[in-house]
Amino acid sequence: MPEEAIYAESGTLGPERSKTTAPLLQRGSTVFFGSVICLTLFAAVLLRCSGLNAQSLWADEGYTTWFSQFSPAEQWHLLPWETQAPIYHIVLHYWTGLWGDSVTSFRALSACFSVLSLGVFFLIARKLWPNRTFVALGLMLYAFSYFQIWYAKEARSYASLSFLLLTSVYCMLLCLDKPGWLRYGGVILTLSATLYMHNMALYYLPGAVAMWFVYPSSMRSRERLKSFAIIGAGVVLLYIPWIPMLVKQAVSVHGYFWAPKPTATDLLSTICTFSGIDVYVLTGLRSHLPGRLFGLRTWMLLTVLILVICMVGTWIGVRAEDRRKSIALQAYTLFPILLVFAWSQFSTSVYVDRNFIGACALFPMILCAPIAVQSGRKKTFYRIIASTLLLGAVTSLAFHQQRKDDWRGLTEYLLKIPERQRLVVVFQPYCQILVHYYSTGLFRSYPQPEITGMIKQFNVAPRGPGILPDLRTADPIGTLSQALASRKYREIDVALQLERLPEKVQLIPDYFKEHCSAVENVQFNNLGVSRCILRSN
Repeated sequence: MPEEAIYAESGTLGPERSKTTAPLLQRGSTVFFGSVICLTLFAAVLLRCSGLNAQSLWADEGYTTWFSQFSPAEQWHLLPWETQAPIYHIVLHYWTGLWGDSVTSFRALSACFSVLSLGVFFLIARKLWPNRTFVALGLMLYAFSYFQIWYAKEARSYASLSFLLLTSVYCMLLCLDKPGWLRYGGVILTLSATLYMHNMALYYLPGAVAMWFVYPSSMRSRERLKSFAIIGAGVVLLYIPWIPMLVKQAVSVHGYFWAPKPTATDLLSTICTFSGIDVYVLTGLRSHLPGRLFGLRTWMLLTVLILVICMVGTWIGVRAEDRRKSIALQAYTLFPILLVFAWSQFSTSVYVDRNFIGACALFPMILCAPIAVQSGRKKTFYRIIASTLLLGAVTSLAFHQQRKDDWRGLTEYLLKIPERQRLVVVFQPYCQILVHYYSTGLFRSYPQPEITGMIKQFNVAPRGPGILPDLRTADPIGTLSQALASRKYREIDVALQLERLPEKVQLIPDYFKEHCSAVENVQFNNLGVSRCILRSN
């Protein structure tokens, strides 16, 4: 049989045709993966930048709007009673000076940082393993993470923290690959900027140290230790000015921080969230699945099992260099979560998911790493796992339902009440900031009732023992009694955030029942308005 007929029967291209066809197939594959990555980036940017004003600012964002109006010098005076490092508020101060103080402007800064993070994520993935499937699936998991998208639309420092942490990792990888003074400077500056962005970045340092010494490099042990000493000294020198302020903030946090002590369920939930899985969304789909089999804990344990399988898949049967890369990546990602979890068991709890957003950014790489280091059927197996996780992440994003406290809707409701001979009282300072923000900005066309609370001036930085008045030391019943005794009002409206109310504030409903001719309670998700219609004189 002729040679061409043999190849035709076997279904192969033959030696000559394969030489000409292979470049075409490779080019087609490159175009395909390039198109996937471009579409992913386009969708990710759209998800992060659209709908910035779709929901109201909530309490913490209200604090951001208030704090960022002050100059850096005034902010520095207030920082001893803060819980965050200074950079974000300083940057936001100049950002809003340039773009205005609308809700979209406040949140656009976070959206910009989150968009920039997409590019840095791509560079890190390519640096770790230039495997196109690994890069594409990892980028898609990061792009469609509902957690990352949520904080890309919040006027807080979390998106910027994620960007700086990713940038510091990329600078470390460049330095380990080819050390030099310019790259040392990049690591020093990015690590220092991260520490000045958020105090919780301190918990990432042990993971960064582990990555520096575990990640494969051409540097010998002595040279690596010397480089570490240079970088460490540079970071310490830049961070020393902040340490006295950090100590004051730590004392303040230990006095009142609200985070509950985390449980094993909280830890499992964190891992699921960072894997892109909203277990509450998937549990809500159990009407189509066996309820007992696919309950909340089942999804949690299943997600953690997948994470463990992916981690083990980079330890066994792979090259030593790839194993070291994987261990370095896992250490950097998991150390801050486990350290804060352990710390919170024995001291003041500071375990809050959003503080680990930098770790969340690297989770997709851990989950997709086996694709880059395994081969054959194992590679196919891990591709299926990553694709399944991507399906779960997209489902979670599509059905994720989370609402911010609707202070915009509550303020509009208060301003539309026809009775003008009335007093609006907002006891919680952060919430009073938001009512003031919306009533003097968005809804300025409505007649303004008298609005009061614990803050008397919004554009003057307080010089007292704390940044804002403490509701625990307030006398809400005394304030209401004075308003009633003045006989100036026919109605008193009290607006409150309903979570973690001090005992004194909880007495307001009983007080209204005793002194009001009628009481009407209106709820806005986690918010409430109690309307006290006073007895006619």
